[in-house]
Amino acid sequence: MASLACRVHHDRRFLALALLVLCGSGVSCAQTIVRPSVTVTAPATDALLVLPGFGYTREGERAIRSLAPSLAADGIELFVPTYIARGGLDDSRDRLRQFIRQQPLDRYRQVHVFAFIAGGWTINPLLEAGELPNLATVVYDRSPMQERAARIADEKMHLLTWLRYGSPVFDLARTPYPSLTRETVRVALVVETMPTSFMRRQAATARSYGPMRFECDQFSQRYDDCAFMPFSHDDMYRRFPDVWPQVKAFIRSGRFTDDATRTPPVGDPLTPAGRRDRS
Repeated sequence: MASLACRVHHDRRFLALALLVLCGSGVSCAQTIVRPSVTVTAPATDALLVLPGFGYTREGERAIRSLAPSLAADGIELFVPTYIARGGLDDSRDRLRQFIRQQPLDRYRQVHVFAFIAGGWTINPLLEAGELPNLATVVYDRSPMQERAARIADEKMHLLTWLRYGSPVFDLARTPYPSLTRETVRVALVVETMPTSFMRRQAATARSYGPMRFECDQFSQRYDDCAFMPFSHDDMYRRFPDVWPQVKAFIRSGRFTDDATRTPPVGDPLTPAGRRDRS
């Protein structure tokens, strides 16, 4: 009897550990549709599809979900799909395609997308193939620093990366950015200008890949507006409510606000203190 109780206790601990690994290994356990906790008098006419990447944590999830009531008041329903698959970018793309069709997102007047780094690599080929015909705007999170993280993880910590995320990190590291060319869609870039702690630790390796260029034209993506955020990749998740006013302005007008920073930073972004001069 004692051995049975011990085995049950062990099984419970194993299950708890498995769930912890699952929820922290690039397979999000978050809900895919974020319903507001307030009563909405009119149905949503637009949808906002937020595509998290590898830096998505519970803190980031809470920050993004906190916007659901204000979005609902503006007639926008928030969707944050679980789409990143351990099998790689192709499997992730299949998941995302299935999600888009199962909702279905084509019932909305317009769809707006905010794509974190992995999200852009995942969804752009779908959009180029005609998915989301009611797509109105896409805002991409880009970073000349953080976009090197996948290559660093592939080359310097391949096994640990595979254990945590599977293959999509490697696919991102080895796949050139697939740009969106649909002329009917308004496109914007928000560019991170601060390094994460990971990139600071890996500064020497990141520098060895060549100069980091912040100019908007360096991202192989046509755009209608571009702004620079004083945030790291981690900040972009946990401070998403601070990013949202610029995204909202772009959705409404095709431009960021007048006070958006449109001058790229200068100097070395990976200094030990994370400081640099700005022009």
